[in-house]
Amino acid sequence: MTIRCETQNIMQLIRRIEISYLRSLYTAVLDHPGDMNVVFGRNDSGKSNLLRALNLFFNGETEPGRGDVEFGLDFSDIRRKAAKAAKGRQFIAIRVDFNVPLNFRRSLGKTISLKRQWNIDGDMTETPPRSMTTGSKIQLTRFLNQIDFTYVPAIKDLNVFGDLIERMYATTAESSGFEEATNTFVDAIRKQTSGLSTSLSELFSSKTRLAAPTDMGLLFRSLDFSHGEDGHSLLRQKGDGVKARHLPELLRYINENEANKKFFVWGFEEPENSLDLGAADAEAERFAVIAGRTDTQVFVTSHSPAFYLARCEKSKAAIRRIFISKQQVGADDIVHPKNAISLIDSLDDAESRMKEASLLQLPYLIRHWDELKKDRDALEEQSNKLKHQLEALKVPTLFVEGRFDKELFDEAFARAGVAKSAVNVRILEGTPSTMPELLPRLRRAGALHPDAKVLFLFDNDSAGRRAHRNLCGKIPPTTICEVSDGIGVWVLPQSAESIAFCKSHAIRPEQLFFTSEFLYPAQAAAELCVKVMGVKEAAASRNTIHETYHGALTQAGAAPLRGAEPGSVDWFFARGVPASYKEKFATAAKNLPQDQVDAVAVAAWTYLSS
Repeated sequence: MTIRCETQNIMQLIRRIEISYLRSLYTAVLDHPGDMNVVFGRNDSGKSNLLRALNLFFNGETEPGRGDVEFGLDFSDIRRKAAKAAKGRQFIAIRVDFNVPLNFRRSLGKTISLKRQWNIDGDMTETPPRSMTTGSKIQLTRFLNQIDFTYVPAIKDLNVFGDLIERMYATTAESSGFEEATNTFVDAIRKQTSGLSTSLSELFSSKTRLAAPTDMGLLFRSLDFSHGEDGHSLLRQKGDGVKARHLPELLRYINENEANKKFFVWGFEEPENSLDLGAADAEAERFAVIAGRTDTQVFVTSHSPAFYLARCEKSKAAIRRIFISKQQVGADDIVHPKNAISLIDSLDDAESRMKEASLLQLPYLIRHWDELKKDRDALEEQSNKLKHQLEALKVPTLFVEGRFDKELFDEAFARAGVAKSAVNVRILEGTPSTMPELLPRLRRAGALHPDAKVLFLFDNDSAGRRAHRNLCGKIPPTTICEVSDGIGVWVLPQSAESIAFCKSHAIRPEQLFFTSEFLYPAQAAAELCVKVMGVKEAAASRNTIHETYHGALTQAGAAPLRGAEPGSVDWFFARGVPASYKEKFATAAKNLPQDQVDAVAVAAWTYLSS
């Protein structure tokens, strides 16, 4: 099983990472990381050291807030022993290759690499490409200054929140509205402490009053979030799982409002900590959505099957899965594996690597969690369909006989300004003749609801009139007949041109054949029918008329209809549109005048909405 998401127009800012001699990572190379990179491995294998390496490269420290490199702590033990034995150099080196954004490509090219090296004496040296000009070096510095790397450690204590909230202050402090609100806040405190200010001013013979702190960020560090209906303190009363899920949103807000940063790289340790599997699944999807942005690249360490299976239906993020192996010196005095990093985008690769690291439980969980997710998704889909059906039951419904009738009246309601969510047009699957026959069809179609009206619109033919008579108990009138409270029955009202046709050929009402195709202007519809059928096919139909007229009319009465010229009104009304051409006719008829169709739709909506 390989899980991969195709990516379009998304730039992975970092295209390659090469780490030498940082803690447990003797040598580690990651080529072509994705938008979201999920890092797995045993405890103490070096997962976090990949994030520390990025933090060191971008922020000059391995741990947030710790400051400069502590060489004795951060230098690789394996390299230290080898260097002492061979009197070799001791250093930590990190090289990052970038995909250069468009606005920097003129001076930096499409890709660029930069190596930073920390020596045992504490110095850091940079090695840009040799051919760089002074101007290009300036542009490289500008580019790097626009990148923000944020490292969120596994233990997410109040200091982690405090750091982010302090940054949130820095992003909002630049707005004039915020400065005004701060001044109002300080002025209010001054008024409450005016007595103290007066006493101090008299004591020291100089004006003294309360002032805002020089660094307002320190004040902001103690801010909290009010959570839930009870307004509980997020940071002091809520569990670790609830608190942790606020961090990505807080960081995303900071990124969106930081004026001097354009590109964002996240290093997030074990975001699933303290989360149940369902919450971890939702969090993994949220990270995938964030990583789908064109300005953000995410690296997370994880032990969770939910993050291995993170999917990207809601974003175009490319998700890579990475395994970190513990490097050790073998009997041959060679470090194994040579590269601590391997890709496990396929579950077969994951099983192979995790088997070597005695982590077979995780692939097992991943496979079964994937199956459970698929079952859950299927159940959610069924549930959503049922919810939709239940909601639809509360909406007035027009039942029609066929698919083309549904399309016709859907469009007519839209032209009348009726919102799609305000009315359902459903297919009744033919013309029922009795109430016992009607009820099962209603259940299949998803009806009825006591608070929503229903109207059955039948073709004005023998089957439709019979259904109307059986349901209503009388010959169809020209208006809607209400069977019971909220249930109406109607047959298509005959057009003036059809009435004239019937009068001309002595066709009685009980002999009429009238369907929705006859609601268009008759001559235009007749010509369109010939065009759809083709002249040859239309000519071949000349000797046949609709079965209703064939059985009901005398030979003398039917003769003029058989001899009607293809494309004439009589020819069209006597035959209708052949079943094999109904779809083509319905599509082409969209360009014909819709006045009579719209009149029927308006009358139907008047009843349904009353």
